[in-house]
Amino acid sequence: MTETVVSFLKTVPPFQFLPAGELSRLASTMTLEYFPKDTVILSSGHRASAALYIVHKGGVKLALRTQVGKELVFDLRSEGEIFGVLSLMSHDAARLDVTAIEDTLCYTVPGEVMEEFTSRHAEVKDYLFRISITRYMDRSLKELQQQTQLMGDTERLLYSLAVKDVATTRAAVCAEQTSIREAAQIMARLHATCLAVVGADQRALGIVTDRDFTDRVVAEALSLDLPVTRIMSSPVVSVESTARLFQALLVMISGDIQHVLVTEEGLPKSVLTSHDLMLLQGKSPLTVSRHLEQQKNIEGLTDAQRRITELLPLLLREGAKASHITRVVAEINDRLMAKVLEFAHAELGPAPVPYCWLVLGSEGRREQTFKTDQDNILIYSDVDDDRAAAANEYFARFTESVRSALESCGYPPCPAGYMASNARWRQPLSVWKEYFRTWVTAADLHSVEDALIFFDMRPVAGDFSLFEGLAAHNRELLKQAGFFRSILARITIDRKPPLGFFRTFVVERSGEHKEELDIKTFGTCPIVNAARLFALDAGIESTNTVDRLSALQSLTYLEDTLRRDLLESFELLTLLRLEHQLQQSRAGQPPSNYIRPAALTPLQKSLLKEAFQTIGRVQLVIDERFRTAVWAQLGA
Repeated sequence: MTETVVSFLKTVPPFQFLPAGELSRLASTMTLEYFPKDTVILSSGHRASAALYIVHKGGVKLALRTQVGKELVFDLRSEGEIFGVLSLMSHDAARLDVTAIEDTLCYTVPGEVMEEFTSRHAEVKDYLFRISITRYMDRSLKELQQQTQLMGDTERLLYSLAVKDVATTRAAVCAEQTSIREAAQIMARLHATCLAVVGADQRALGIVTDRDFTDRVVAEALSLDLPVTRIMSSPVVSVESTARLFQALLVMISGDIQHVLVTEEGLPKSVLTSHDLMLLQGKSPLTVSRHLEQQKNIEGLTDAQRRITELLPLLLREGAKASHITRVVAEINDRLMAKVLEFAHAELGPAPVPYCWLVLGSEGRREQTFKTDQDNILIYSDVDDDRAAAANEYFARFTESVRSALESCGYPPCPAGYMASNARWRQPLSVWKEYFRTWVTAADLHSVEDALIFFDMRPVAGDFSLFEGLAAHNRELLKQAGFFRSILARITIDRKPPLGFFRTFVVERSGEHKEELDIKTFGTCPIVNAARLFALDAGIESTNTVDRLSALQSLTYLEDTLRRDLLESFELLTLLRLEHQLQQSRAGQPPSNYIRPAALTPLQKSLLKEAFQTIGRVQLVIDERFRTAVWAQLGA
C-alpha cells in the first residue's frame, strides 16, 4: 500500500521533488477516504480542516453560497490536486464549501503530520500557500472583471434586464367605443406612437399605431367617426413587464413589429419600442434583422448571413442559454429565407397557385448552431390536370433559384437531397398527405428512419393553411398509429450514451477522430428523438425540443425530475457543441460535432457524464413504455 501511495505522490507537486525516504514516511501516515457524489467534505464557516486532502480519483468543487442563495463556484480540483491547505495551516474555519462533483477518492494527511512535515520542509509549506492563494486571487479577479463588464456591456443587458427596466413610456389607452378621431387626438395629446384599445375589463383588445392612420384611415378614406376597433390590430402582441428583454426582442423579430405592449398581470402598463432596444445595443440580433430587411439583392443577403454567424460568439459571450441562441438564429434565418423567396418571385413572377415553404430538421426545430445545409420542402394547392404542368414547371424553376441563392448565402445543398429543388419534395397537398399516410400505416424500420426529418417541419413563408391542413391530417393518422410509434421508439433508443462500465467515455479508437466522440449523434440526437417520440404520441404540435419537453410537464411520460434533468442535459450538450464549433471557426476549421473529452475541464466532464446518464435513464423509460413484439422482429 505504501509503495502505491509513494508512486502516486511522485506525480503530485510539490511532493514529487522530495526524497523517496521522506515520501515513504509521509505515505505511511495517509489514509484513503471515499466521498460519494454530492458529499460536502468541508463546510464554509465551520471548523477548520483536520487534514490535507489530495484527490486520487474523481473531483471536487470549491464554492460559496451568497446571501441570496446563488452558488459561486471558485475552483475545481481533480486528480492529483490538493484542497484544505489554508484552513489546515491557519487553524481557521473553512472559507469555502468543498463538495464532491462525482464519486471521489482522496488521500488524507492528518493535520499534525502536515505541521511536523512542513516544519522540516519549508519549501513545501511555501509552495502550498502560494498556489492556494494565487488560485483564489485569480478567480476573484476574474469574477470582479465579469461583474464590471456586466455594467458596461449593453449586449449583456438583453439577458439581465427585465422589460420594465427599459420600457418607461406609459401605455396610452382608450375604450373600444372611442372614435378614430378621438383616438388620434389622444395620441397627439400624449405624443404617443401607439394606442392600446381596452375592453370593459381593462385588458387590451387591440393596438393602433401612427402607421395605421396612414395605411388604414387615409388610404381607405375611412370616416373619422367610425370606432377605433375598425383600424386596430388584433390580437395584441404583448409581453409581461417581468420578462427578459431577450423575450421581447424575439417577439419583435418574429413579428417584424416596432412596438410591443408591456403588461402587468395582463393589464397595459407601458410600451417597448425598437428604439428603446437600439439605445441599449449596437451590434445586436435586432440590428442584424433590420439590416437583412434592407437588402435588395443576393449579394447583400450574403453579407447579412455573415452577420448572423457573427452573432453566435457574441451571444455565447453574453451568457445566453443555448436554446435562446438557436431560437434567435432561427428567427433571423427565417427572415433571410423570406427575402430569398421574395427575390425569386421578382425574377420569375408570382406563383400560379398558392404554396407553402417549409423547413425541416434542426431548422424546423429552431435548433441550428453554426451554418447548416439546406433542408426544405414545398407544398402547393391541388390543381386540375390543365394547370398541373404549368405549376410544376414554375415551381421547378422557382425552387432551383432558391437553392442557388441559399448556396450563395453559405447554406450548402443537403447531401441527402431533402430540398424543394428535388422534384419528390415539391408536391401538391394531396401527394404530401399520401406520403405521410404511407410512412405511418405501412411503416418499417428503414422508411421510418427516412421520414423522421419530416416530423420536425415548420412553415416559414407562403400560405400556412396548406401546412395546417397537412398537420391536421397527420394528427389523425398518428392517433391510430401504434405500429409506427413502436418502430419510432425502437429507433429512439438505438444510439446508447457513450459511457463505459466505469463511467469512462467511449471514444473513437482510430481514424480521423481518434480519442473523440460525436456529441450530436450520441448526445443531442437521442434527446431530440425522445422528445419527438413523446410529442407525437401525446399529440403535442411543437417541434422545438425544449418546447416539447416543457409541454410534457403535465403528462405522465417522465417523472418531473427526470424531465427537468433531460432539459438541462440538452442545454449543456447544445452549449458544448456551440462552444466547440466556435473554437473551430476561430481556428479556420470547418465546424464538426466531434469533441475530445480529455480536453474538457473536470466540471465539464462531470456534467457530460451526468447528461449521458440521464439519456440512459430516459431510454429505459421508453423501453418499458413502448416495447412491443415488433421489436423482436427488428432485432431488439
